[in-house]
Amino acid sequence: MKFIELTAKEFSKIENNMPGATYLQTTTWANIKKANNWESYYIGVKDDSDKIIAASLLLARKILLNKKIFYSPRGLMLDYKNTELLNFMIDNIKVFVKKHDGFMLKIDPLVEYRHHNSDGDIIDEEFNNIDIHNNLVNLGFKHKGFRVGYVNDLQYRWSYAIDISNKTYDEVFASFSSKGRNHIRKACKYPFIVKDVNEENLKDFKEITEHTAERHNHFDRTTDYYKSLIDGFSPENRIRIFVLYLDKKKYLKDFTDDKMYEEIKKEEQDLIPISCAMFIMDKDVVNYVYSGSYSKYNYFNASYMIQNEMIKWATEKHYKTYDFGGISGNFELDSQDYGVYAFKKNFNGRVIEYIGEYDLVINKFFYALYIYGYDLYRNSKKLLAKIKNK
Repeated sequence: MKFIELTAKEFSKIENNMPGATYLQTTTWANIKKANNWESYYIGVKDDSDKIIAASLLLARKILLNKKIFYSPRGLMLDYKNTELLNFMIDNIKVFVKKHDGFMLKIDPLVEYRHHNSDGDIIDEEFNNIDIHNNLVNLGFKHKGFRVGYVNDLQYRWSYAIDISNKTYDEVFASFSSKGRNHIRKACKYPFIVKDVNEENLKDFKEITEHTAERHNHFDRTTDYYKSLIDGFSPENRIRIFVLYLDKKKYLKDFTDDKMYEEIKKEEQDLIPISCAMFIMDKDVVNYVYSGSYSKYNYFNASYMIQNEMIKWATEKHYKTYDFGGISGNFELDSQDYGVYAFKKNFNGRVIEYIGEYDLVINKFFYALYIYGYDLYRNSKKLLAKIKNK
């Protein structure tokens, strides 16, 4: 085997066909992160026949005294069961990171830990990837823990997804819970218009996500960031971002006895923005990435309408998995974020538990400084968000 550094052009040719391929492991993602002062490196391993059998985008950012944190988002892309390959890759990455002034490498592999059903119960006692976890620990990685809740990980450890492979939309719709189907039917009776986001209505998208961020006491992404995602992934037809509008004239004409009639009557716009969402596609997966809605319009079940429209599109395009994104992993009814999970559960999928986040320490001194500073930064950011949104 041979460890190599790849050019962006070379990496782009193989990025979608590697094990665990994801939009977070692409040259496009590297270009987007460049705006936030992240450098990018592309590495790989070739076998004896000159075939690339492992690869990764490594993002790097200067933290302190020109020392860098290295991060492989949802990487590395390889067969983690192949211990010989894994050992070879990690041994060479250690040298590579140190050579480029790195003090640590962070990874959060796209590897499932255990299999769960829709309720979060383990359904296959014999399946787990504890051997992969043990191999990483033996190679020197520090595991951040099999944690529950929205913690300070860079990527969520728990997700919720539905299998749509080889299924028609009608078959998928029939599998939703009765509550989910009823919410969708209710939303579909209203005169909603779905519009793709462009330069003209990006403002509407941003205002909705900002309102949602304030409601949940966290910071929203900037308009420039959202625009960079559109500009980056649109040429590859890899992104869908849209806003759901209510047609005021049609609503006032046809829904005179509706609960929201007087509220809608006050609105000045002919097309009233209600909800929004962004999706980024992998080869076989639709990823639900960002969303928002105005709480005063929750009555319309607009979020169900958006998901229904996108699931219909995904089945028509023959994707295999529809990933609703992060959940807390806490399935108790009284847990803080149970509502997010309950919403996604109405689409009758399954809970996904990933193996988690790992740090490979190259320089203990700078790593200790980083951990202290990072925890301080994240906690102060949460506090500032609460103060800002009061």
